[in-house]
Amino acid sequence: MTSVAEATQTVATEYNGWSNRETWVVNLWLSGEPSSYSVLMEAVSMQCPAVDKADWLKERLEWQLNDEIEDACMWRDLLQHAFRQVDWLEIIKANLD
Repeated sequence: MTSVAEATQTVATEYNGWSNRETWVVNLWLSGEPSSYSVLMEAVSMQCPAVDKADWLKERLEWQLNDEIEDACMWRDLLQHAFRQVDWLEIIKANLD
């Protein structure tokens, strides 16, 4: 049996059929913007397990984030927190078709 807190947490974090809003928005941008889509397709087409594809995609985009905002600041902290919420494996699995 789940507690009320667990049930509330699930409702609060799911978003448009995705595990959370951060995962949904990252997939939206990766699948809807041409240069990002090519990075996503590069990850999806790799000949390795899905978890390794997810790790590669996360690392690749994390490098980009760190290059965009090099200095420590509020915005970098907020973006890094949101970035850590993304379910990268969910994105890979959703785009394997």
